[in-house]
Amino acid sequence: MSNRPEFTEAITDYIISKIPPYIGLAILQLNEDGKLINWLGPTHKYLDEKPEKDIEIELLAPFLTGMIPPIINPMVLPHVQIKNEQYAEIHIVEDELMHLWVFFVDQTRNAEKLQQLLQEVNNVRLKHYNTTSQSAASPFAAFHLLDFASFVYSNKTYRPIGNQPVWIKELSQAKLFNKDPVPMTEIFPFIEVFQYEAATCWEGKSDAKIESGIWEEDSIAGRKIYLKAMAIRHNHNNYLLIKTVNREGKQDNQLIQKAREQKLTLDQLARTERELKKLLDFKDQFVSIVSHDLRSPIGAVIGIANLLLQDKALLQKLNEKQKELLFDINDEMQRLLDYNDKLYHWSNLELGNFQLHLKSIKPANIGKYVERMQHIKLNQKHIRLVQQFETLSNFELKADETLLGQALNNLVGNAVKFTPEGGTITIGSQINGSDYEIYVSDTGIGMPAEVSSRLFEGFTRRSTLGTYGEKGTGLGLGIVKKILEAHRFDIRVESEIGQGSNFIISIAMKK
Repeated sequence: MSNRPEFTEAITDYIISKIPPYIGLAILQLNEDGKLINWLGPTHKYLDEKPEKDIEIELLAPFLTGMIPPIINPMVLPHVQIKNEQYAEIHIVEDELMHLWVFFVDQTRNAEKLQQLLQEVNNVRLKHYNTTSQSAASPFAAFHLLDFASFVYSNKTYRPIGNQPVWIKELSQAKLFNKDPVPMTEIFPFIEVFQYEAATCWEGKSDAKIESGIWEEDSIAGRKIYLKAMAIRHNHNNYLLIKTVNREGKQDNQLIQKAREQKLTLDQLARTERELKKLLDFKDQFVSIVSHDLRSPIGAVIGIANLLLQDKALLQKLNEKQKELLFDINDEMQRLLDYNDKLYHWSNLELGNFQLHLKSIKPANIGKYVERMQHIKLNQKHIRLVQQFETLSNFELKADETLLGQALNNLVGNAVKFTPEGGTITIGSQINGSDYEIYVSDTGIGMPAEVSSRLFEGFTRRSTLGTYGEKGTGLGLGIVKKILEAHRFDIRVESEIGQGSNFIISIAMKK
């Protein structure tokens, strides 16, 4: 089966009249969805992978992202860098059958000739400069004669090379070019976007060049000045060249430039997202380390406080205010230890520094573990904990016993906080259709719908005091959510003001 495209009369006419007879012409035929139909010519020069039918063009040619379908018909992208030191002119045409055609015309040889020509001009002009000057010694020191503004880029700063072209004097911020270093992104905000694309050139080890799109600036006289930038890597040095271009009456180029600027903006957002993720990972790692290291000194203070509170002889010598302060120290350090432990668990869950060790477990055993963990707080408020776990012979609960125990412990601890003295908390299980459910219900103060709907959104600085004035950390329910998501379990809450709360964990039973 041949992959040779079938040309319509209109496409044949376009090739004859518009495509220059350069060596290296490659043709792609796409459907209206931008998927490959046929191809012809040396596609390996322009595509990273071998073309296949029905593959999206943007996967084969990422530099065409946002260009398919074309904004105008036909759309011509002049002098696009395809690969390192590989340039092409790209034509995108839509025919009468709603098919899209992409023509690649090799311009690499033309680019090499242009570089040679500019170098020859530069060599002639350099003879008129003082070669002892670092600025004049640059290979681009005479480029202002070709209407280029030239700068060397080093340590994230731009320093001017040689003289500046006449058009700079027309800019409203021309005086900023007299500074050293030149505040380039302040003068041309577009350069801040182009820097992300230029980094692929500047960070390389070999000589390279990459061009920007065209942007516009206002002159002092009120007319538009159209500019284009070029990032160059030459002899291990980085350069930025800016030149004026003629844009009068070229509406097509304006539309094309908007599309390319959009792509640059998306690239910048992607880079910013990656940097933000690094910072967030660092933050979580930092919190994990600090909270781990704080546990020992906090525990030591609690141990000393408990020791003092158990010394009857010492307590007899203290007045009521001093005793109250000692009890407050113990309570606050206990709360700080609980907060620190939850912070440690939270940061490690965020980092993904945990693995599920699944095994068959009995929910009743976890209930006993939770009762042991909450024993002191339950006794302090005279709250009764009731366990009602249903045993099923045909159902086996697979879970990480430690992590699921932590989740239920947080739920019961939360229930203790919001249940008045003498209340009841029930932890148990039930069958609901095809789900096995574990629930924690209480006879506490309940909550309105606007609160219950946002309980599992993660860390929050808002904290409601418990019935004994207990302070929460804002982390407990976020940890519960993370643990259950890792197990692929669901959780919901049912609550009304004055009617208590019921937290329900749903586990799908396999048939």
